[in-house]
Amino acid sequence: MEPGGLLIETRRGYRMPFSKGLIAESLVRAGVDPELAGGLAHRLEAELLARGTRVVGSEEVKATLARWLEELGQKAAARRFLRQTQAFEEIVVEDEEGARPFSKGVLVRSLEDAGFELPEAYAVAKQVEARLRERGVRRIRGRELEEVVAETLAETHGPQAAARYRERIAYLGTVFVAEPEGEPRVPFSKGILAQSVMSAGLPPERAYRIAREVERALLESGRRTITRDELREIVYQRLLKEAGEEIARRYLLLRLARRLERPVHILIGGVTGVGKSALASALAWRLGITRMISSDSVREILRATVPRDLIPTLHVSTFEAWRFLAQGEVAEDPSPEEVIRGYLDQVARVALGLRAIQERSAREATPIVMEGVHVLPTHLPHKSEVIQVPMIVVLEDEEVHRSRFLLRERETGARRRRERYLRHFREIRWMQEYLVDLAREAGIPIIPGEDHDKAVEKGLEVLVERVAEAYPLSEVAR
Repeated sequence: MEPGGLLIETRRGYRMPFSKGLIAESLVRAGVDPELAGGLAHRLEAELLARGTRVVGSEEVKATLARWLEELGQKAAARRFLRQTQAFEEIVVEDEEGARPFSKGVLVRSLEDAGFELPEAYAVAKQVEARLRERGVRRIRGRELEEVVAETLAETHGPQAAARYRERIAYLGTVFVAEPEGEPRVPFSKGILAQSVMSAGLPPERAYRIAREVERALLESGRRTITRDELREIVYQRLLKEAGEEIARRYLLLRLARRLERPVHILIGGVTGVGKSALASALAWRLGITRMISSDSVREILRATVPRDLIPTLHVSTFEAWRFLAQGEVAEDPSPEEVIRGYLDQVARVALGLRAIQERSAREATPIVMEGVHVLPTHLPHKSEVIQVPMIVVLEDEEVHRSRFLLRERETGARRRRERYLRHFREIRWMQEYLVDLAREAGIPIIPGEDHDKAVEKGLEVLVERVAEAYPLSEVAR
């Protein structure tokens, strides 16, 4: 059995992957030398693997390590170790709304509300957790936790910092967002809300301001739990007032895009060096899409499984594939038609893998962003199960396009040298001309890639228009 298969089960039935790091952290907190702690963690993992254990109880882990410490003459460390709450055990916070695991992230947000900068807030949250674990706390009331935080602040930052924390809206008053279909509530997050608002087109400073104002209004209203739809309506109304109907409408449609029965598949094509990957990353981040596929990675998988002599066009760059389709003696000066023919041959091969990924994502109702030189909507037919959003990124300015290869060379530490691309720059531009003609003929939106921010804005516009076609705003449940 591999180490990654080991699980630790706590007394409340929660299971987590076995981690030598967490084992060692717990031992060090009890006063064990770091080198010895690492050795004991390694020994424990080896013994569990040797006996074929997959799930081990946290109490057994603690008892075994304490016994080993005593055998090594470290009885005081063994007693401290057994008294504390280990790094691999959860701490439960209780209030009238129920019980939830202690979260440094939630505590960090409450400290930010009291005016602490993120690095300070994180350091304090880490100290609070360490203090709770050293004291052996396994369950704690929300009010008691607040006092531990204030106590820690008084010691580390002075009494004024503790008072500032107590005067903010209480940690116990954290607002929770109720998920549909009985899923667990999640704490309201200003960061996540700001990300959603930014996706609608607002700059970060305005998005975070609106997120803070929404949170403050929720807390002052006394609401402890709010549904996802109620939160969406509050944000929509605030955006209507502050940013106008277009931004508010875009916000609703983009939120809708994340929960549709028909998932969104964003397809971003374009030749090398135009900014496809940057646009794909930006759109995925703004929309909260976690699955992003590069056609280059699919091609690499195919290269590893298909011999070169079977499909040689797979084993070269797109702008060189024409060489293996040339009739007779290979010339050094190909025609545009030959280059495009070789390019399309490679696209057809890679499209097999891309379509398989799309089909699985459609079955699982999972949104994806797919980008690459092989992403041609004509080779990835529209499926009724998804909302397919194609776009082609282009660089009209040749000098800007040339300069991108220098930037790429620097970003990759010279692993992707510009000379190679510039040597085939003519062929790359021919491929772009083909894509532009194809996009115009098929009605595929063309995204200018010279300005990244404008490209993202245009990409969002294309997405909103496509979602609006499939789901008119009047049908959006608010």
